[in-house]
Amino acid sequence: MDFRLAVPATRFLIVHYHIFKNGGSTITSILEREFRDDFATVHGPDDVSVVDPISLADFVANHASIQAISSHHLRYPKPVLPNTIVFDCCFLRQPLDRLQSLYSYFQKIIADDPLCRLAKQEHPRSFFKKLMDSAPHLVSNVQVTMLALGGAFTRPVNAADVEVAADVVGKMAIPGLVEKFDESLVAAEYFLKPAFPRLRMDYLPQNVSRPLGGNAIDRQAWLRHSWGPDLYATLESLNQCDLELWRRAEREIARRIRLVPDAEQRLAEFRSRCPKKPVYPRVHIA
Repeated sequence: MDFRLAVPATRFLIVHYHIFKNGGSTITSILEREFRDDFATVHGPDDVSVVDPISLADFVANHASIQAISSHHLRYPKPVLPNTIVFDCCFLRQPLDRLQSLYSYFQKIIADDPLCRLAKQEHPRSFFKKLMDSAPHLVSNVQVTMLALGGAFTRPVNAADVEVAADVVGKMAIPGLVEKFDESLVAAEYFLKPAFPRLRMDYLPQNVSRPLGGNAIDRQAWLRHSWGPDLYATLESLNQCDLELWRRAEREIARRIRLVPDAEQRLAEFRSRCPKKPVYPRVHIA
């Protein structure tokens, strides 16, 4: 006997975990453009809210048309949702570059926020020294904390936490690096084709601070000069776990792009779809 059961259809859902100052606004803009009314941002009532798996499951169940979600308030581990395949996306960044971008962001926005006031009043060196004194969760291994500990800063992270976070990256549907943005998205376009065959990930950068220089060496030289060698060394030490996670994520992105057929041609075609980026001069330190 042959039975046909009335089983529900499988739903495909992209879930973007938006870590602050990691290119998330650009990813959100891509998803909003591609999915339009089938895209949603989901947040709690205040800045420190966490959208727990039950709340997310309720939202997804009550919004059957939604195909993509972005949120600052989602935390790993990735949820298991009924009849749904979750394609998780999270971008990481070189942690010291990320800290400087944080400072630049708070300097330029207009908001009645203690960090905004501090950034407008202080040089980066004194800004970060004050954060180290009063807010270690903002300057120490933020990305490992997000991926391995659900964003809860209860202790310093350790090597075991790096392993957990690296495992999360390796299992992500859409892992990404700010420094390998195009490569990350070319790999995503290719490997998402079975579920989202018409998805295009080309982009116009959003909410971008002016780069510190043309390459990683320039940027780190600028930071050393701006912060002072002693503070630079301290912040580098405070972010050793994030730096190791960043290196592992870089290797994972490189692995995935190697698996994409004709990767160089696809990368060139992808970049031809993106608006041209401004070219900034090298940073010269006197």
